[in-house]
Amino acid sequence: MIYHIILTVVVATLIVIGHVIKRKRIASYNKRAEFTVDFNNRFFDFTNEAFTTGHMNSKKYNTVIKDVDKIQGELGMDGVLNGFVDPLKGIQGRNYQLFMNIMPEIRTALSNMGYSIIYERINQLMGLCEDALRRHIGNLDRAIDHEKKWLWNPITCMGEGIRCIVGLPVDVLQWAGLYSTNRSRKIKASVIFKAISNLIVFIGLISSIVTIVLGWDEFLEIINNCIGRK
Repeated sequence: MIYHIILTVVVATLIVIGHVIKRKRIASYNKRAEFTVDFNNRFFDFTNEAFTTGHMNSKKYNTVIKDVDKIQGELGMDGVLNGFVDPLKGIQGRNYQLFMNIMPEIRTALSNMGYSIIYERINQLMGLCEDALRRHIGNLDRAIDHEKKWLWNPITCMGEGIRCIVGLPVDVLQWAGLYSTNRSRKIKASVIFKAISNLIVFIGLISSIVTIVLGWDEFLEIINNCIGRK
């Protein structure tokens, strides 16, 4: 009987941990989406005014430029072009970071109002920036919907809780300063780590459910019978 109580408490704790992790993830996605939408509004408010008047509003420029690095990091691969052909110079670039390059291009375009080919390039880049922002906002919205869909599912919450425990050694090494944040993320994103983590989650889910339903002694008896022990 005591095993039933202990295991039930452990399972309930894992479910709660998983539920909290999912809520924190939703909050993080919401914060990222709000920042992306806000930057989208500030960026196009600045550019629309700049190309309508032909002058750059320094206050609006500063509100945009201070977050260019942040938005480029937030977009990740959504804000990077595998290949980009420069119509002005006739050269092709790879891994072209949109927002790291668009701000100097805007300055160039405003100082060369009479060159149509510069406007052709800036219009192309502006369209790509708009697509990247909208695509990223859509991806975040889908991620939020996915997390909300499974927020109250005890099985997925328990699996999330188990993954948290499995990844705890990596987190401890990061907190101790032995691993950087990027290093920890790469380890957790690796195929080997995911495979081991998913295997432990599967074994943990099956064993927990079977043990709660049958009891610890009955579960051990099944295991012994499976391996040929009487």
